[in-house]
Amino acid sequence: MDFNNEHLSRFRELIDKSSSIVLIPHKNSDGDAIGSILGWWNLFQNMGKNVTVVVPDEVPENLRWMHGASDILVHEHSGEKVVAALKKADLLMFLDFNNVKRTGDLADDLAAVSIPRVMIDHHPDPEDGIAEVLFSEVSVSSTCELSYHLINALEWNHHISLEAAGCFYAGIITDTGVLSYNSSNPRTYLAVADLVSKGIDKSVIHRELFQSNSLGRMRLLGHVLCNRMELMEENGAAFISLSLDDLEKHGYQPGDTEGFVNYPLGIKGIGISAMFSEKEKDKFVKVSFRSRNEIPVNSYSEQFFSGGGHVNAAGGEWHGTLEGAIQRFRDTMPDFARKNRNK
Repeated sequence: MDFNNEHLSRFRELIDKSSSIVLIPHKNSDGDAIGSILGWWNLFQNMGKNVTVVVPDEVPENLRWMHGASDILVHEHSGEKVVAALKKADLLMFLDFNNVKRTGDLADDLAAVSIPRVMIDHHPDPEDGIAEVLFSEVSVSSTCELSYHLINALEWNHHISLEAAGCFYAGIITDTGVLSYNSSNPRTYLAVADLVSKGIDKSVIHRELFQSNSLGRMRLLGHVLCNRMELMEENGAAFISLSLDDLEKHGYQPGDTEGFVNYPLGIKGIGISAMFSEKEKDKFVKVSFRSRNEIPVNSYSEQFFSGGGHVNAAGGEWHGTLEGAIQRFRDTMPDFARKNRNK
């Protein structure tokens, strides 16, 4: 994979000169976000670098097996320690996001730090001025895959330890739905093959990612499929809605709803899926979209839910009630589905 040589040289220079690196993912971190920050954390540890991981909020339970997870500083719980780490740092690395707003309340503390920044991300339309050095490639399956190719371009592959390989592999697998979408380029499989060759136990990783569910998550999934999934069959669409009451009743923990949005796509004739999760009662709703073939849910999300993402996987938000978000979807989806029916 080709990278800008000037950017590579500047990135290498920043790493060589750095005495304290801080790695940061987006809020509500998923497998790609945590996999990329801990992949780099393990790689830098292997290079003898002083490196700290700071996350905006709690790491999902099914991702805490990754080596280095126990050393993560969580901003919402350890704000003072995070500020101290940022003051000590001489380099920030942003992974799997391209707008500082996606770090939530951590953004204010980041604004107070004037040091070089590097961004590595695979989402479209990066924020102007977000970093001095940008590696932004929307054609790549995941930030973990992009990180792998970047490490190769820097000739650092030998620093990818077993632990780092496991983290990068997990990010690729989770962000592609176990290689079922965003994964049509052969280079993705070459990356996976090399990471597996490092000695990772993919059976253990898959068990930790997908087969270590809490009883609460399993009961929540059952509730979703039986009571909170609705079809718009004439539009080839379906949606899931979860209120705060639903989540609290089932003992919701961060990461419990990961992957729920994919389930409606398993129904014959459904090519578009949405999930609405109430985060603040009557005030804020997180929205996720998935699609089949070339149906561009990223453009739909951008137009109607202040979001964006990839053609088949996107996210958005709604400032208002859960019912209002659902009605917005009901009102706008039929026309969008009609225009994209043959894709």
